[in-house]
Amino acid sequence: MKKYSRIPITEVKPTGWLYEQLKIQMNGLSGKLYDIWDSVGCYSGWLGGTGESWERAPYYLDGLLPLSYYLDDRKHWEICMKFVEWTLGSQDETGNFGPLSTWNEQWSRYVMLKVLIQYEEITEDKRVVPFVRNYLQYMARLVKTTKLQSWSKARVPDLLYVGKWLYEKTNDTQILEWLKEIDQNGYDWSDYLKDLPFPRPAKDYINWDIIKHLSKDIISNISPYHETHIVNVTMGFKHPALKAVLYNDQEYARIAKEGIKEVIHKHGVVSGCINGDEHLAGSHPSQGSELCSVVEYMFSLQSLIEVFGDAWYGDLMERLAYNALPATITEDFMEHQYLQQANQIMADDRKRPWFNNDEDSTVFGLEPNFGCCTANMHQGWPKFVHSLWLREGESTLVNMVLAPSTIDTTLCSERVILTLHTKYPFRDRLLYRFQQAPAQPIAVKIRIPSWCKRPQIICKGAKLTWQDEGRFILVEKAFREGEQIQVRLEMKEFASFWHQGTLAVERGPLVYGLDMKERWEIKKEVAGVKDYYVFPESPWNYALNSALPCQLEEQELTDIPFSKKQPPVRLKVEACQVEEWTQKNGDAREIPQSPIMGDREKKMISLIPFGCTKLRISQFPYYE
Repeated sequence: MKKYSRIPITEVKPTGWLYEQLKIQMNGLSGKLYDIWDSVGCYSGWLGGTGESWERAPYYLDGLLPLSYYLDDRKHWEICMKFVEWTLGSQDETGNFGPLSTWNEQWSRYVMLKVLIQYEEITEDKRVVPFVRNYLQYMARLVKTTKLQSWSKARVPDLLYVGKWLYEKTNDTQILEWLKEIDQNGYDWSDYLKDLPFPRPAKDYINWDIIKHLSKDIISNISPYHETHIVNVTMGFKHPALKAVLYNDQEYARIAKEGIKEVIHKHGVVSGCINGDEHLAGSHPSQGSELCSVVEYMFSLQSLIEVFGDAWYGDLMERLAYNALPATITEDFMEHQYLQQANQIMADDRKRPWFNNDEDSTVFGLEPNFGCCTANMHQGWPKFVHSLWLREGESTLVNMVLAPSTIDTTLCSERVILTLHTKYPFRDRLLYRFQQAPAQPIAVKIRIPSWCKRPQIICKGAKLTWQDEGRFILVEKAFREGEQIQVRLEMKEFASFWHQGTLAVERGPLVYGLDMKERWEIKKEVAGVKDYYVFPESPWNYALNSALPCQLEEQELTDIPFSKKQPPVRLKVEACQVEEWTQKNGDAREIPQSPIMGDREKKMISLIPFGCTKLRISQFPYYE
């Protein structure tokens, strides 16, 4: 049971601002990490060395490999090939593989398999399919005698994802039986989403100060450590989609959607993040969201989109990619935060009310708090490219996530080349142009975001009507070379309401944050990468007029799409300063209850896209 089919990596190419964003990433830390960070360098256990042998090299390659392919970067592709070749040569007769020092811990293997299946899609290397099959057979045997523990148990959905890929490559039903065996020994995230067991912050269930001195194995046995761990949770979001494929059960579509909505309600913020610092943290906009959870949430959404085909997941993907992802990484992709905040008024190492993360978690640097995000953040943009287009049946292209791109594929046994020219999400126009079209009719299916009430569609000079059926435009005809489909997605400013009635400003897929004046201070420098504190140099404690009287200003899109110096769009909104709203230990903590008294001096303040900010308020009190 599956709504859509994935399109191979080789058939979709990023263009426009998205291509520029990938270049920025490669020129930044993605392109430098192998040379400057021992965890993924030449001493890695995944190259047979004595260095880190667990998840960091696989995490890094999971982003670097597709990034190198999209940019045709031979230097970094060859770095990836060192790891791929060593890994393919490491499998023993049982089917297990990888560094011997982590032989009994399987989680890192799941990630490396995700690297290998991307590699196979690009190269068609015939060694990969039997390699993956041998490992799945090994795991199916293993779980009959050994209980999966810790990360290997919590993150089974990623292994099911790999197994689904293998089944679709081979049509071998034995693989489905192995996956069912493995799934029964993993943590049941579908059951979790059916009835959310942790609607409150993790601190209400776990006293970290009492147990933090114990080993992780003991902690996970006496507390819901893995069940509240934010990265596990967002990885687990894909589980219902994979169960639906395994058991051909449509009920999992309802479980996924209702469950994720409940997690968002209890722990979500306007940027799309689920708060977790490092465990579920409630919905207060000053709690933290881990960068790993952002990119893993995006990856889970790919499976949910492919299997269930629900446009709502496209909305979620764009909210994360166009807001949360760029906001927590510097414009040059050289520094990142471990945790971001929806309301972030300074980034330094003060003690904050995180559940169990270190004080430096909001610092922008090489390795704040812990190095998992340093390794894992690279998958965000490259895998986003792979989520843009899908196929429905033999004759329909589906543009689920909107970004500048070209698809070059085969429909009805004929080649189709279709390019989407757009500055979306910063502008409202989409222009689809066929560079090559088949002789017989095909269909193009375009998602209409939920915020767009009146899309305008023109094809061959004629306006088309849109019926709100599943929130898609369907244009079906015999297209000709050069023919175009024009779409305008009307963007209007609107208010959304979050934690304790706080107001957020949205326009199209972009969330807006206060344009604060920032002062950056160097804390230290390691391997040429600086760690920065960021402090506010302008007021932040504003309330907004809930009617949102505002002025829209557009500026030219630069080579830095999410630029604070020249943001592509700016909103001037009416506001008043709320003197009683103060900071506590560097956080905007107690938000005044809205509506506040509006008898204060009014002024116009600037809001810019959330992804262009590093300090911001995005969830405001309001007056009427």
